[in-house]
Amino acid sequence: MRWLFIHQNAPGQWRDLIPALVERGHEIHLIGAHPRQRLPRGVHYRHYSWSSDQPPSRLVDPDLEHNLQRAARVAALCNQMNQQGIQPDVVVFHSAWGEGLYLRDIWPQAALVAYPELYAQARLMGHGFDPEAGSLSEGSRRSLRRQNFMALSAIADADAAIAPTLFQRDTFPAHLRGRFHVIHEGVDLQRLQPNPRRHLQLTPKLMLRKGDPVVTYVSRSLEPLRGFRVFMRALPAILERHPSAQVLMVGSWEGTSYSRSSTHPQGYWGEMTALLGERLDLSRVHRLGRLPYDQYLAVLQVSAVHVHLSYPYAMSWSLLEAMACGTVVVGSANAPVDELIRHGENGLLVPFASYDSLSRTVLDVLADPGAQASMAEAARRTVEQRFGLASAVEAYEQLAGSLRLAG
Repeated sequence: MRWLFIHQNAPGQWRDLIPALVERGHEIHLIGAHPRQRLPRGVHYRHYSWSSDQPPSRLVDPDLEHNLQRAARVAALCNQMNQQGIQPDVVVFHSAWGEGLYLRDIWPQAALVAYPELYAQARLMGHGFDPEAGSLSEGSRRSLRRQNFMALSAIADADAAIAPTLFQRDTFPAHLRGRFHVIHEGVDLQRLQPNPRRHLQLTPKLMLRKGDPVVTYVSRSLEPLRGFRVFMRALPAILERHPSAQVLMVGSWEGTSYSRSSTHPQGYWGEMTALLGERLDLSRVHRLGRLPYDQYLAVLQVSAVHVHLSYPYAMSWSLLEAMACGTVVVGSANAPVDELIRHGENGLLVPFASYDSLSRTVLDVLADPGAQASMAEAARRTVEQRFGLASAVEAYEQLAGSLRLAG
């Protein structure tokens, strides 16, 4: 079957799914917004020219106009493919940036599958959920409404829509949920495995091994949406009461990915270290930044307890990856985390904003890691049963096949 995937940051969510489809004999085409030097063998990649510096000219919402510009550029590229005789059987596109807006007119016979990740609303960004998120201005509230234009258009035109979790599907209005198939894109369980012999040379004098009291935290950016402020507030008690604990943080401390920017010149890291002052033993808190994937896996594989806090937002890959590596996860007791973690069975849950509960729970795990072995094993089984890459490939194939038959 011939597939086309479209995502401005290609391959996006389908990083593992695409090479797995290639291995099963499918022809894969991929469109993104930037050149890519390294892609799986057999993937036919094209990119459209794009820079976020391009000024909007007419509309009151620059993001909306940028989406329309992206849609036009993707359409031009797809028209070229069409003229070259490339007729995809299935087109899967992330709808957030408008790239799929004109596809139905170009390939009317193709099965269109939209991936509208979330239906934007204030609570997803912490308003009414995180006491520190503050109130939302009327202008910002209207901007959130406009963000949904592309998703709604995509759902209307597509033959089906995919959401990776029930929670993400249910952010959409009830009358639209029947259009969705809940299919996670899968994680590579061959690569993501517990490794009791794993070690990590953190500094010339500090070697960490599985079994050491290592606390880990992962986020694309160190920001409130992933509970960074709460995590930082929990650290002084953890470090004081467990003198040999080491804390590893993976993620960029410059700028943000989803949250508003901090008013502190050094971002949320600077804000929190200034607030905590001498109560925080920075000699045992290690900012690792963004890491190559193998080094990132090493962090998860030596971890004794992994902290994952989140607003009610998209499920993070790092949560699944930590569980697949057999790490005990302490997560926030809200969706989508509690869609995956069952408290006391395959992980532990604490109220999002309760840093006292977080520090106590982490310390309990560090005090008797052997007692948590069954929980770590259950975490691995959960990912195997519900989020394995092989199952994701089969689900995508079955959906594509059923849409082609229906068409």
